[in-house]
Parts: sequence; C-alpha cells; structure tokens
Amino acid sequence: MTRTMQRRAMRARRRTAMWKDAWRAIRGNGRRFAAMLVIVAVGVMMLGGLNTVGRDIRAGLDEFFDGTAMHDISIVSTLGFDDDDVAALRKVDGVADAAGERSASVTTRIDGKSASATVTELNDRGIDSPYVSDGRLPNAAREIAVTRQYLDDAGKKIGDTLEFSPDDSLTSTAAVATSATDADAASDASGDATDSSTTTGTFADGEYTIVGEIIDPNDIVNPNGPLALVSGGKTVYPMVVSSDSLAEADTADAPYTSVVVTADGAAAMNTYDDDYLNTVADVRAAIEAIQSTREQARTDAVRDAALDKAMAALDAQRAQIDALPDGLPAKTAAEAKLADAETAVRERVSAMPEAKWIIRDRSAVTSWQDVKTQSDMVMRLGTMFPILFLVIALLVSLTAVTRMVEEDRGLIGTYKALGYTRRETMLKYLVYSGAACLFGGLLGDALGLIGLPFVFTRRLISRIYVLPGYPLLVDWRLAVGGVLLFVVVITGAAAAACSGSLRLEPAELMRPKAPKAGRTIVLQRIGFVWNHLSFLGKVTARNLFRYKSRALMVIIGVLGCTALMTAGFGMGGSALTLMPRQFSEIAQYDVMAVTSAADHDQAQHDLDDDADVEATLPVHLESATLSVAGTSGDGDDGDTSGASGTSGDGTADTKLTVQLIVVPDDASLDGWLDLHTVDGEPIALASTSDGDSGRPAAIVTANAADTFSLKAGDTVTAVDAMMDSADVTVLGVAQYYTGNVMVMTASAYRDAFGTSDAGTSGTGSDDDALQLNADYIKVKGDADAQIAFADRLASQDAYLSVTSAARQMRDFSKSFLIFFVMIGFIVVMAAVLAIVVLYTLASTNISERERELATIKVLGFRRREVHGYVNKEMLLLASIGIAVGLPCGRGLLGLLLGRLDLPGMNIVPNVAWYCYVAAAALALAFTVVVELATNRSLDRIDMVGALKSPE
Repeated sequence: MTRTMQRRAMRARRRTAMWKDAWRAIRGNGRRFAAMLVIVAVGVMMLGGLNTVGRDIRAGLDEFFDGTAMHDISIVSTLGFDDDDVAALRKVDGVADAAGERSASVTTRIDGKSASATVTELNDRGIDSPYVSDGRLPNAAREIAVTRQYLDDAGKKIGDTLEFSPDDSLTSTAAVATSATDADAASDASGDATDSSTTTGTFADGEYTIVGEIIDPNDIVNPNGPLALVSGGKTVYPMVVSSDSLAEADTADAPYTSVVVTADGAAAMNTYDDDYLNTVADVRAAIEAIQSTREQARTDAVRDAALDKAMAALDAQRAQIDALPDGLPAKTAAEAKLADAETAVRERVSAMPEAKWIIRDRSAVTSWQDVKTQSDMVMRLGTMFPILFLVIALLVSLTAVTRMVEEDRGLIGTYKALGYTRRETMLKYLVYSGAACLFGGLLGDALGLIGLPFVFTRRLISRIYVLPGYPLLVDWRLAVGGVLLFVVVITGAAAAACSGSLRLEPAELMRPKAPKAGRTIVLQRIGFVWNHLSFLGKVTARNLFRYKSRALMVIIGVLGCTALMTAGFGMGGSALTLMPRQFSEIAQYDVMAVTSAADHDQAQHDLDDDADVEATLPVHLESATLSVAGTSGDGDDGDTSGASGTSGDGTADTKLTVQLIVVPDDASLDGWLDLHTVDGEPIALASTSDGDSGRPAAIVTANAADTFSLKAGDTVTAVDAMMDSADVTVLGVAQYYTGNVMVMTASAYRDAFGTSDAGTSGTGSDDDALQLNADYIKVKGDADAQIAFADRLASQDAYLSVTSAARQMRDFSKSFLIFFVMIGFIVVMAAVLAIVVLYTLASTNISERERELATIKVLGFRRREVHGYVNKEMLLLASIGIAVGLPCGRGLLGLLLGRLDLPGMNIVPNVAWYCYVAAAALALAFTVVVELATNRSLDRIDMVGALKSPE
C-alpha cells in the first residue's frame, strides 16, 4: 500500500471516528440539542407557516375566481351599453372575452318585511358564473338561484318559490333620462297630463322557483362570521336568473347595465401576483384607448333614440293638427305649440347627460381587497417575527456549542496530538449544530407548511369566508430556504465558537483551563451598599461580574422574549383602542344612517319627530377616488384601498377610494366630527375655495394622506362617482383611525364638481341645493339603546346602511379575529422561546460551575441555600432583562405597526400598563419555572466526582 493510500485510509478512519463522536455528543448532550432543535423549529415554523397561511388564503380565492370565470375588468356606464359596445370590447387587444350583463335592484319579502335584492341575468359567455353549492343554475323562465344567507333568513329551501318587484327608486340613469324626455315631449305637444314615465322592471314580476344555492364571487364574507358582525350595510341578497326571465317588452333592445371582461392568459396567473396585475393593467389601458369613442357613440345612440321617439310622438300630433280645417284659430295655436314643443324636445335631448365609463379591475371587488388585506397582514407578521427567533437561536446555539467546546478541551487536545486536523476536529460540532438545525427545520416545515395552514384555514378562515375550499400550497423555496438560513447562521456560530480553542496547542488544551482571576468589582467601591449585603449577596454580585458573557446572554434572552410579548400584547391593545379612539376622540355621533337622495327628506322628517333622537346633522356622502399627479394615468375609480397596481407602461398607478363627506355651508361639525392634526391642533373647514390656489379645498385624513405623502397645501386629484374630476387643495391632514375620508363644504364641493350630477338637488329645481343623503345622529340612552335604535332604522326600507358607534366598538375585535389569533400565536411562541432560552442558559450555568457548587455543598450549604446561591443570579439577570425588554418592546411595536400597513387602519402604538405587567409577569414566571426545573440538577451534583482532580 502506498503512502498516499495510507494517508487516505487514515483520514477516512478519522472522519468515521469524528462522525461517531458527533452522534455520541448528540446523545450525551440531549437537552442542549433539544433546545436548539426547538428554537429552530419555532423559527422555521413561523417563517414558513404564516407566509403559507397567507398564500393559501389567496390561492383559495384565486381558485374560486378561476372556477367561476370571474371577470378581470368590469365596466359600468351612466347610459348603459349596447351590443356594439360589447363587440368593440371583444376586439380590444389582450381581451379574451367580454359579456354584457343586465341587473336590477328589486324588493322581496322576508318574514313579512321588505328586503333588498339584486337580480342578475346569467350571460351567455360564462363570465362571472356563480359557484353552485347545491342544485343548479336557472335555465328557463321563472327559475332563480339564491345564496345560503337568503335561504336561512327566509326559511326556504330549493324547490320553494319567491316573489320580487322592481325597486323603482333605483332605476337606471338611461331609462330615467329617456322616459322623462319622451313623456315631456308628448305632454308638451298634446297637453295630456297622463304620467308616461312609469318604467317596467328589467325582469318579469311574479313567482320564481328556487332551483339552486350559489356563492356570489363578488362577496365571499360569511354572513354569520366575524367580519359581517360589524357591517352597517343593509343586507342585499344576490340572485341570478336566465335570459328567459327578462321582461317581455323590448328585451332585445334593453341596454346592458355592465360589461365584464376577461384578459388573455390571466386565468393561469394568481390574482395577486405582479404578472397578473401587469397583464390586467395592459388590457385596461387598451380599453381606455377606445373609451372616449365608445362613450360618444353610446351618447349619440341614446340621444338619437330619444329624439326619434319624441319626434314620432310630435309627428302623430302634427297629423292630427293637419287634419283640422284651415283657418281655425285652434289650429294656428296648436301649430305654434307644436313648434315650441319641437324646439323643447331638441333642447332637452341635447342636454341629456353624456355616457361615461367607469372601469374597475378586481381591486374594486370587496372580496379581492378583503382577502388581500388579511393575507398581507399574516404574511408580514410571518416575515418580521422569524428574524427575532433567528437572533435568539443564534444566541442559544452559540452558548451551547461554546460550553461543549469548553467541556471537550482535553478531548480536543488529544485529537490534535493524534494528528487530527482543525477541519476534522471541528466536524463534530458542525454536525451537532447542523443536525439540530436540520431536524428542527424539518419539524418546523412540517408544522408550518402543513399543520398551521390546516388549522388556520380549516378552523379559522372558514369561519370568515364562504369559499368552498383552500388548496394546501407548499412553497419549496420557502421550506428549503428557511432551513438553510438557520443551518448557515448557526453552524457558522458553531465554527466561530470552535476556532478559538483549535488555535491552542495540544498541551495547553489537555490542561484544565485556569479560572479567571478575581477582581475588585465596582460595587465593592460603594461601601454603604457593599457593607450591607449578606455573604450570599456579595457572592452573587461577584459572580455576575465574573461570568459577564453568560450574564449578558441571559439578559439578552429575557430581553428578547419580554420585548416580543410586550409588542404582541401592545399590538392587540392598540388594535382594540381603534374604535374607542375613533368614536370618543374623532366621531362623536352615535349612529350614521344613509338613505337614497329621494328618501332623505321623509327620513329626516321622521328623525325630527322621533323621541329617541337627541340631534341630527344632515350631510351628503359619496365615494370619491383620490390620486396625485405622477401616480395615476387617469382618474377612474379603480381601487378601494390604496393598493398599488401597474399601468401599461410599468409606471406606478396608485389610487385610493375615500368616503367624501360634504357638509352644508350653514352647518357646523362641532360635536359631530373633531377634525384635528396628529398633534391635536384643530383644522377648520373652508366655506369656499382655497384663497391662495383658487382651487376647492378639503380636509384629508391621515390614512389617505399617508398613501400619497400629502401635507397641508398640497394638491390631490379627486374623482366623484359620476367620473367628474377636480384638483383639490389639502387644508390639513386630520387624525383618523378607521377609514379613508375627505371632508369639504358644500360650496367647495360645487366649485369642484359643479351641480349637474349627483351633487345637485334631487328635484332638480334648485341647482345650488346640496343633495343630502345621510344623517349623523345622537341618540338618547346607553349603548344598548343606541344599538336598538340603529337596528330599528336598519329594518326600514328607506335606509341603505345604518352604522352604530356602540356596535362598532363592541364587535370590532371580532372583525380582527385573525389578527388577534396571530398575536396569541406569537405570544405563545415567545413563551416557548423564553422557557427554552432560560433553561439552556441555566443548565449551562450549572454545568460550568459544578466544582464550585460541589465545594459549597461540601462546606455545609443546605439544599435551599444552594438553590438560592444560583437562582438569585438568574432572577437578578432576568429582572434586568425584563426592565430593558419592556421599553424595547414598545419600540418594537412601533416598528411592527409601521411595517404592518393595514389599508384604512391607522393603528397608533398604545401599550397599556396591563400589557407591561402581563409581559413582565410572564417573563418572571418563566424564570421561576425554569429555576424549579433546574433545582433538580443542583440536587444531583456528585460532590466527590466534581471535586476529583482532572489528572
């Protein structure tokens, strides 16, 4: 055998010996190994689990949307759509398909009370096809499919019948405009006072047979779940029918109320991924390119149709007049009246509103945005917290491996004397730490990628949403990457811990390490303190300064755990203060009730006569979309929460839908809305336009201002529901905790949007009158009385939504259920972390000081005195860690909430005193528990064995 082969064989034997020694080290140091394994498992579980839960929620909605062929873009128009519009959209580059839809608001009866519903015609292209939970979709006249909520509320089942009638107060703009023009023309021509403006419903009235139970893809919130409990909106039941159920008259010419569009290749992408958003943005840009042309074509078609019908009526009148004998004074007067009527018809037709498209992508769908918010919250927590666990795992592994190396000094010296290289000697400790990371990582992956998602999606998320299922996605990049992250960091720490000893000579390593020389500590120089300490107190103080590195590790470990628990409790407390702050500091009304403009006068009269009402403030509410120059290519209503998309050229496209509150000029917000800056300085509304810029002015709340980095004096573009756009000067940024709001006076509103649309009087007789449609209400009585009053209003047909401040404060925590569950999970993990860290450090402390502890036992220290000798140090170090960890937890909370970025939520960091107490008490309790567990190790110290000479 050659020398080279002998060296190879020798190296192979040495490696085999070191592998065996490594596995013996795992068995012999099982507690340290278990501690490292547990911490790695927890860190990997949080990293993979929370991110996987968020992805599973999104994937569940994506699969549901794909299964129902959910639209990628929807378009509504103020004058509806015809077949030419739909055909033009199908030809747009990037459009896979487009379908026109007809829908109508109807009224039905549930338990003898009037209830609102929306009936939609199933289109022939299969887009937005509802998910069938039971039964089937309608395929004949007088068949209808409804949701489970309707079946439960109405006490019906498949096979039963229901009836509905048109909701006359919510007819389409096109129908109202056309019929009004026809009626006025005919009336002016003939003098007939008959009301010709009555419109028939879109769908045939009468009985419908329920043939299926469906889930509406536009609203997947469980009506009996936590998110629905705080909703102030009136329940509107979705229903679908086939085209055979359209009303018989002029069904072929009836305009579509909306058009739904799908994009090429979008179904194969996740609805939240950037590639999907970019694809849809490109298609949207292409649709916007034909928007003005189609709007003008639709406007001309509606006006021509209205003019043709009106002129036909006038021609009929002209034929009657021509039949009269010549020379009659009545004929001359009739001809003059007919000429005036013809002029009036032309003027009225030319004054008809123009068609305006409102283009929305899926971000306008409540379900899409709600799932995005919830999943973002979970995934951000899953990204931030594992970093803390990685730091703690590094600390524990460094302590464990360092102690192992100290215990193995003699063995390492022997290995070096026998010719083992540094790499071969280090292999034992790398295998030890790497195995802990690998097994812990695999356990963490199993729990995080399978266990946690199963529990959260099946037990928790299923209570929030009515999705039929959730896929269990395993992101192997995340699974492998999380384990590799811990392996690299911790084995690197192990290598660093070994390198110092491996640089020493074998003879030095095989001799016992000399104890540190005693030094005078700072406390000894403070005589009035030192002299009053007991003997054990002085020993404890000297030991703390003697073992500085171990003391520092205990402090850091307890500090991290305390900070984590403080931040967790503080996060929950901060969220719970949102509604109390909102309704005590900002919104000082008890109930907000919204009606249609047509119903407001009667509703206001009833409120004025109601004995339970203390005061009211009528206002105008509507939805508006904000954008800032450079962030948006247009002013459409495309986003409900400030989500950022990408336009066709890849530039940022940020929009934010806000609630626009318009206050009458003669009204004051004092006692209703306290608008002030974050610093508490009041902000006054401007009654007209801003004097410096000449633009209308408004107050913007902090949530909306943060989206665009707005400050007082800046300009923001606002687009109202009728697609009218205006540049508005920001009067000030007001503190606001829930929601995105812009407030302006009626004068500023008229300057911004004019008076020709929804901002004008409902009667049209007074162009300067503000169309009021909501009331802030103060109610007599306590919280229960206010909730009962709100429920009473909500049961009335006139109200579209009723929001009770008392109910919002009482039930808000239920809408944040997943948030609080996440916090509870994090606190539990912090508790596990604290126990593992403290146990590891305490057991290491005892192992390092066996000879010292054996000595004091030989000197006659009793069992309790030995316990106190060690435990006092741990308690003191833990107390220092707790004292430093509490303010650090407050800082961590601010960092976490700043990164959480919940749309429409301004969670201000707020750590109540009981949060500090709870975190400190738990950290102290964990310390005591660990001490009780390690006391058994103190009792089992072999005095003779520990005191034997190493030689």
